Amino acid sequence: MRPSVDLVSSHRHDPGASGISPLAHQSVSLEGGASGFWGAASFEQSAVFEPRRAPRTATVVAPVVPVERPKRFRIGSLSWRFGLPVLAFMLGVVGFYSGVEVTERGEIADADLLTILYYSLSLFLFGGTDLGTPTGGPMWGRGMLWIAYFLAPAIAASAVIDALLRVLSPERRLARLRDHVVVAGAGQLTTLYLQRLRKADARAAVVVVVPPGSPGTSELRDLYGARVIMGDVASPGILRRLGIERARRVLLLTDDDFTNLDAATQILAEAPHMGPDVVVHVSDLRFLHSMAGTRLARRCQIFNGHQIAASHLVQTSVLDHFRRTTPRDLVILAGFGRFGETVLEELQRGAAGSFDHVVIIDSDAERRALVFEEEVGFTGEYRRDIVSGDLRDPSLWKTLAEEVSLARKEPVFLLGSGVDRTNLRTAMWLAQKYPRGFVMARSEARWTFAEEVSREAGIHTFSVAELVTQSMPTEWFEGR
Repeated sequence: MRPSVDLVSSHRHDPGASGISPLAHQSVSLEGGASGFWGAASFEQSAVFEPRRAPRTATVVAPVVPVERPKRFRIGSLSWRFGLPVLAFMLGVVGFYSGVEVTERGEIADADLLTILYYSLSLFLFGGTDLGTPTGGPMWGRGMLWIAYFLAPAIAASAVIDALLRVLSPERRLARLRDHVVVAGAGQLTTLYLQRLRKADARAAVVVVVPPGSPGTSELRDLYGARVIMGDVASPGILRRLGIERARRVLLLTDDDFTNLDAATQILAEAPHMGPDVVVHVSDLRFLHSMAGTRLARRCQIFNGHQIAASHLVQTSVLDHFRRTTPRDLVILAGFGRFGETVLEELQRGAAGSFDHVVIIDSDAERRALVFEEEVGFTGEYRRDIVSGDLRDPSLWKTLAEEVSLARKEPVFLLGSGVDRTNLRTAMWLAQKYPRGFVMARSEARWTFAEEVSREAGIHTFSVAELVTQSMPTEWFEGR
């Protein structure tokens, strides 16, 4: 492209060339690994490291497939929580109805059914102390009533004691858990996982460990039926309480990478058999790449949310467009933040040869391109142009259209700035101006009105959160 236009730099590389030549020797302060799910960077290998038990793959792309699980009939739980109270009640009803009298209420033997039902229920509260002892009637009836006299108040007392112990000693409930799921973290990634888990297995026992003072704990309890524990998941005391050795799976999804990795190390030291079922989120992909060959990465599953979301987007929507178009495509990344960087990385890895030109547009395009060059690296298989500017500026798009002949091509537009309103508005304008293009607009959350407007305008909107949910492997939601 001509250097006189607003495109800051334009480079055509021969195969094997890498980097942005004018920028390669400049020093730059690289962005540190941001903590939190939405602060993901990118790297040149897969963001999901599988343990030795499963083959390693370049990317993890898993569509949402509801897992049908057989209903488990728990005889022991049913008998204690439901069967015994019903048994005690029926023994009282049959005993009274058989003609057995009581010393303090002689009229019960001749009472109607409703009265007998009432006095049978009162056994759970008073144990027959206000009725007197059974007398008269058949012996088998007196025997049944005596059993109800002892059993009903015992059931009521045990229920009260159990409730008090649950309030005063949460560890008692945890000690009885088997085949449960342990999740650490109170962020959006935890919510996304629990949403899909409940669709796959509504009855799975879930324990969530959150830092003290974390908001949203009531939502975890009420909407997802989780047991919530306040504390540091990397604390040995907390880990001992969780019954990790009996758990189905452990997912470490906190905003602190070191906390997640430290907890994973302790878990594998105490319960080595849990290795393949320990899932660790690391938000800093450059840091994750540096430890890709470590023993810890080989023993458990380590992933990054942005990477699996970008992989799912490329493997589905983008590749479908590439297959429908005959010439090699032009890709325009408007907004080159960490999600945009990860999309380009996935394009280089999973769609090489399907596109021959990439235009990167960002208000800080040069610096971000240099960061990408150092962390991932540009391949020499396509032409790239770097444009510093505001994607809301009409003159930027006018100049770009003249230089690359947008009207005569079928370009892929990915609007990925951090402002949902800007992405949607620009996407609608581009879809109207270039009807042959494939326009995608990113949003952090799912907006119903945006989906409706997008369908009318012929553009594709996607939520990063929804992509992450869809791309989680189905094995994370299955029992052993």
